[in-house]
Amino acid sequence: MPTTSLFQPKVIGRGSSDTPQASPLPMTGKSTLHSAVQRPLPEYVLKEFEAYLKCGILAHGFIRLQCAACCEEVVVAFSCKKRGFCPSCCAKRMAEAATHLTQNVLPLVPYRQFLVSFPIPLRYWLDTNKRFAAEVFGLVSREIHRYYIAKATAAGIINAKPGSMAFTQRWGSALNLNPHLHIISIDGVYTRYGDVARFRNLDPITDDEVACLVESIATRVQSLCIRRGYLDKDGDIVLHPVIDPLFQDHEALTAALAASISGKIAFGPNTGIYVRKIGGGFGYEGEVPLAKGKRCFSVNGFSLHANTAINTHARERLSKLIEYIARGPLSNERIEILPNGDVKLALKTPWANGKVHSFCITPC
Repeated sequence: MPTTSLFQPKVIGRGSSDTPQASPLPMTGKSTLHSAVQRPLPEYVLKEFEAYLKCGILAHGFIRLQCAACCEEVVVAFSCKKRGFCPSCCAKRMAEAATHLTQNVLPLVPYRQFLVSFPIPLRYWLDTNKRFAAEVFGLVSREIHRYYIAKATAAGIINAKPGSMAFTQRWGSALNLNPHLHIISIDGVYTRYGDVARFRNLDPITDDEVACLVESIATRVQSLCIRRGYLDKDGDIVLHPVIDPLFQDHEALTAALAASISGKIAFGPNTGIYVRKIGGGFGYEGEVPLAKGKRCFSVNGFSLHANTAINTHARERLSKLIEYIARGPLSNERIEILPNGDVKLALKTPWANGKVHSFCITPC
């Protein structure tokens, strides 16, 4: 007599054992937790790791579902629902964000992405002082809005209202600390005609305008750094700027951030050693914007890329763009455990020198 689905339900999860079978990440996570014992990390960091180690494992909880029509059953393991680095949960949140924004929030108009990256010293400050980070990110958004308003005014459009939304990513493809902004802006402005808001198209941004915009962003952010005490009046870096209490109280977290920026190992016997590769500050006074590509310029360590444009009806492409900028820091496809126990992290694209395509890390 054949066995029915009542006794052999489909399983959605990573198995019933304590060791996840589908991903090499938990092995690395356990090693990281073990190495951090001597230099305690904040409790929320430990909880993030511990929750991920149980994510999708049937032994830590599941729900059994049955279709009312065909009586087929599935067993679904509970997920950790964390926002830090779990590839599965971050992917779900990424898909949900893209669907919600394209279907319920973003109007049917053209869009342009502005990708803004910051000088290396500024990256550390942005991650250790949330208030300062909010000021910098708000300043960047206002500069982009100011550009659209000025361009609309020059075209004879009055009372122009730009619009944008920003995603903050705190990592680079090498998992280094690299806070940067992905800003999706409507590629034009809205004006009010009576009680109706109407969209007005503007000419696409030019290379010269991108160069002026990144120079304006760099100037204003550096002025903010001087006012907040991160740079002195001559523009030199202050050695001990103000950081949030969380980082003052946890030496391990501060050390991890500093090591991540410089590409070094933070914990264990290899502390201070540069990560093995397989395969400058704020610049100088009077530096002019350098062209890095079409509609892409950098100056004083600031970089602005504005060459990604989405047409009005290309909603699928807009959804893909949102998925890209709302993604998590890690995917299982980029991680590999080598036979000697080392962890190989593949980069999304090789570095500009064409040689470095992945990193090799020895777990502590």
